[in-house]
Amino acid sequence: MALRLKVGAGIDAVTRDVSPSGLYIELPGEHVIDGTLFFELDLEEANMKFTAEGTVVRVEHRNGCTGIAVKLVAGRLQSIA
Repeated sequence: MALRLKVGAGIDAVTRDVSPSGLYIELPGEHVIDGTLFFELDLEEANMKFTAEGTVVRVEHRNGCTGIAVKLVAGRLQSIA
C-alpha cells in the first residue's frame, strides 16, 4: 500500500508495506537513520491525521532511495476537520 507521509522534520516519504505492528517506508536520497523515527500521515479522505513514533529495525539503500523498516511504538489518530 503506497501512502504519502512526512518523516522527521517534514521529509516526504511513501509507505511500501503497512501492518498492525509496523511499516516499511521509502525516502528519496541517501539518509542515515537509526533509533526512533517520528512520522505523520494525512488521511484526507477521512479527515484524519495519524502521527506516530517507531523504532527503526532495518535500513536499506538502493536505487537512490533509503528504505526503512519501522516497528510502531506509539500512534495517535486525530480529526483534522
